[in-house]
Amino acid sequence: MTKAEIRRRLLAAREQLSPTERQEYSLAIAEHLWAQPEYLMARALHVYLPIRGEVDTQPIIERAWSEGKSVFVPVVTHDASELAHAVMTADSQLDEGPYGIPAPADAVLLGTAELDGYSPLVLVPLVAFDRMLYRVGYGKGYYDRFLSSVPFVRFGLAYAMQFVEEIPREEHDQQLDAVITELGVVRR
Repeated sequence: MTKAEIRRRLLAAREQLSPTERQEYSLAIAEHLWAQPEYLMARALHVYLPIRGEVDTQPIIERAWSEGKSVFVPVVTHDASELAHAVMTADSQLDEGPYGIPAPADAVLLGTAELDGYSPLVLVPLVAFDRMLYRVGYGKGYYDRFLSSVPFVRFGLAYAMQFVEEIPREEHDQQLDAVITELGVVRR
């Protein structure tokens, strides 16, 4: 199966999850994350804001704030092929950005190099993942470019139904350190 076929099939399957299932699974995923040593030791998180039925990260963000962790979110700009990054606080107002991705309104955008001092645990969205912890995203390559340029620990957040045995790999594809599903944690 090609990446495009995997993407089409898994997006359709994910859309079939009910809101109740998404909420229950997202909370189970958050609970598994909170038990991981990498989360416990992290001073900062780089976490996506969900679209199209992705795992809900709001409980993760709120807990990170309550624990005094800094929270960064990716920002896609109209004129860039790289992700920018913004600090998100409890007071942040969200606007819809390119591709329908929420982003803090009027945020000061940071470059990837500016995250180095924080070494955030990166929580990565995905459409599908395989046994070797490669992922399929939406096909624009933003996360592969970002992850290839940083040494940060990267965890995918996914529903167990997003697993596929093997994803066709390309040279630029970046491997994750773990994928957390409602059933538990898959590590390399």
